[in-house]
Amino acid sequence: MRIAISGQSGCGNTTATKNVGQALGLQIVNYTFRDLARDLGLSFEYIHQQSKSSLIFDYLTDLILIRSSSANQNIVIGTRLAAWLMNSELRIWLHAPLETRAHRINQRESENGVPYEQVLYKTLKRDEDNKKRYMRLYGLDIDDHSDFDVTINTDKLTAAQVSSLIVAAAHWAKHNSLDRENIHLNHIKGIIAENLKLPFEALQDSNYPIDIVGIYKSFSSVC
Repeated sequence: MRIAISGQSGCGNTTATKNVGQALGLQIVNYTFRDLARDLGLSFEYIHQQSKSSLIFDYLTDLILIRSSSANQNIVIGTRLAAWLMNSELRIWLHAPLETRAHRINQRESENGVPYEQVLYKTLKRDEDNKKRYMRLYGLDIDDHSDFDVTINTDKLTAAQVSSLIVAAAHWAKHNSLDRENIHLNHIKGIIAENLKLPFEALQDSNYPIDIVGIYKSFSSVC
């Protein structure tokens, strides 16, 4: 079973991915800039700042996610672009009102002492920036969910309830052999391969050897 869970910040994407993976015995993947920073030996703050002007970090992160999804037939991937980056039997979109998401983020980061109004503005700005970045990266409209199987409004639901809905949908999808081709995937793979100067095979075959650090260094040396 291959499941993609996508959603904007504060929708409960990470928790749902973990809960669903554990419930169904699937490999759990939630690879983000923080993981990439660790693998490249860089600080998250540096990557976060540099990603505003350079797309290399998005391409490297998505390269790893695509290869992870092709390596395992029993996997759940939870990232904002998960549904666009893999072929899956079930595509889930989680959403909630901006105010709800900002409130959750504010609670999660309460130790920083940032006022709710500031978190609200930052969340709105992040949404707008992400929409522009994904269009720039791959020509994707992050607000177009027409290709998703299930959308869940997490506003009034607990994390357990959200996960239970996804697990139920997964059983339904498996019973009905739901399997549709991702019409965006090859286009995205081609863009990543071209920009990272990799053969297309590197995104098709998870066994194809790649060196993330080496790719980054070769890219940064000519920038």
